[in-house]
Amino acid sequence: MTVRLQRSRMLGLIAGASALGIALSGCAGSAGGGGGAAEGGSGEGYEYGASDEEIKAAFADIEPLTINYQPSAQSGEGLDAHRAHAFIENLETLSDGKITVETTYGQGIAGYTELADALVDGRVDVAYMLPIYQPDRFPVFQSWVTGTTLTGTSPLVDEIAANAANGELTWQDENLISEFRDQGLEPLNIFNAAGAVVTMCAEPHTTAEDWQGNQVRASSVAQTSQLEALDASPVSLQYTETYEALQRGTVDCTLSTTLAADAAGFMDVAPNMTYTTDVTFARGPGGVYAGSAWQEWPLAVQQLVFDSMEDEFNESRRGDLEANAVGAKTVREAGGTFEEMESGLQDELKNSSQGLVDEAIEAGTLPEGSTEAIPEAVERWRGVAEELGYEDEGTFADYDEWYPMDDKEFLQPFGEKYFEEIMLPHRPS
Repeated sequence: MTVRLQRSRMLGLIAGASALGIALSGCAGSAGGGGGAAEGGSGEGYEYGASDEEIKAAFADIEPLTINYQPSAQSGEGLDAHRAHAFIENLETLSDGKITVETTYGQGIAGYTELADALVDGRVDVAYMLPIYQPDRFPVFQSWVTGTTLTGTSPLVDEIAANAANGELTWQDENLISEFRDQGLEPLNIFNAAGAVVTMCAEPHTTAEDWQGNQVRASSVAQTSQLEALDASPVSLQYTETYEALQRGTVDCTLSTTLAADAAGFMDVAPNMTYTTDVTFARGPGGVYAGSAWQEWPLAVQQLVFDSMEDEFNESRRGDLEANAVGAKTVREAGGTFEEMESGLQDELKNSSQGLVDEAIEAGTLPEGSTEAIPEAVERWRGVAEELGYEDEGTFADYDEWYPMDDKEFLQPFGEKYFEEIMLPHRPS
């Protein structure tokens, strides 16, 4: 559901938004100078929860402007394009036509390793970026990637809880916010943990013998360490080269989300999936950031861009979860399998993951107590999900039979709760 469709219901909920921001200042806004709301631009803004008409009125005296936007999707057709469509619609409609979003798919302006520079020099104004590809430039972000290993994995509840928990903790981290702002980047959705990572192999892999010595593609330092704990042989391979490597048997498996696998066709050649429950392989998170143009935008523009991040969160989850449903169907049709990794291997994986987080804490790139705080935050958001009526009604294998693919508003209550509690204190003002 887009921002404009939520307004009438939010008016009652957000009447005390400023009070909520104060109440949350000890949590999400307590990170000092880097952890508060973004500095607002010139002109008058509008109150969060305003009606469509009130938002459009705030744009009455704003000169038309174009926002150059580069989403993560390769095109406007895939499951990963849901969030791009919502962002474009919000900005162009609620600005009463004052904003035009010029969208470039497929990393057509700048690849992921060049994107931060493109945001700063003005070639791109807003983008979905993958700081994971530049660990030396974004070491704090990289450390939070290791933190994603301490979340559980279930088809629905853990998926939304893990994203909310990581979002909550990263918005609290002054060092992470400063890591972006010090480089001229404004975090909008600071840490999208993305979908759970599963293994996709040509043959089933569940036991220690299955993994020993096997060539497995990894995409991060954390994944490499985790695979070494399983006695597997990590392989660094470009995403675009992975399908052919799986097809030819030069690698036995890859670690991937179902969203990325669906786009690349991995499941056609590696239809045997192994998943974990108590721990996860490191996720491949990204985020949405604005560049140098941010400082020039009027306050109302900044606020509308930021408010659209509620839909960014919702539609990101929708894409991830719909991809799980597509994955279940694809694996069955390919004669593949869904298997849980045996418990002993999961224990090895968990020990490795906790070690990675402890190392990041010792290095000062994760806050003290993160080893305990991450699973505690996940458990808290599991409770929120269950209170809102979300439950796992089956497994990954039959996901397409119980996940409500046709309900476009299914995730809205959870997304609203997350935005109001975690992101609202960071809204430009």
